[in-house]
Amino acid sequence: MHYRLTMLAGILAVAAFAGSAYAADAAHLLNQANKMNYDEIDTAKTAKSKAGDNQPLITYAETLKADHQANQEAVNALATQKNVKLETEPQQADKEEKSLDKLDGGAFNAAFLQDEINDHEKALAEFTTAKSQFSEDPDVKLYIEETIPVLKAHLEMAKNLQSQMGTNNNENPANNKKQ
Repeated sequence: MHYRLTMLAGILAVAAFAGSAYAADAAHLLNQANKMNYDEIDTAKTAKSKAGDNQPLITYAETLKADHQANQEAVNALATQKNVKLETEPQQADKEEKSLDKLDGGAFNAAFLQDEINDHEKALAEFTTAKSQFSEDPDVKLYIEETIPVLKAHLEMAKNLQSQMGTNNNENPANNKKQ
């Protein structure tokens, strides 16, 4: 009997540890998504103000902002449901974004699109890994499955815009806004 109680206590301890590790993983994922959304919304605002007469870039920036605001609503709801405390003001983007602030015109547009490609490739890799990690949690799994196609669409749009800029740059650099 004592052996069974000791064994049961050990199993419960392992389960509790696994549960706390799972909760930490969920908190990490949601806080990463929270930061991603804040960064993308902020960068999209900057891009829209600096895009000049580049209508495809303006449309892309508007799409990024709207999609990441919608994703943020999903993150907030899931965090509430899972009792995860999100950072209220996640640390804003690193030096790469600050360097974007210093650019204007075509140089900004090219750097912005390359950053979007890099960021969305990284986010897709993280969400793809998380998909298998949270396969047993239907709520987190659904959030991930709904987010991945949006990230893929953003990545493809950025690649297409980058390709168009490289081969057929229709924008008038003189009309690009400077801040």
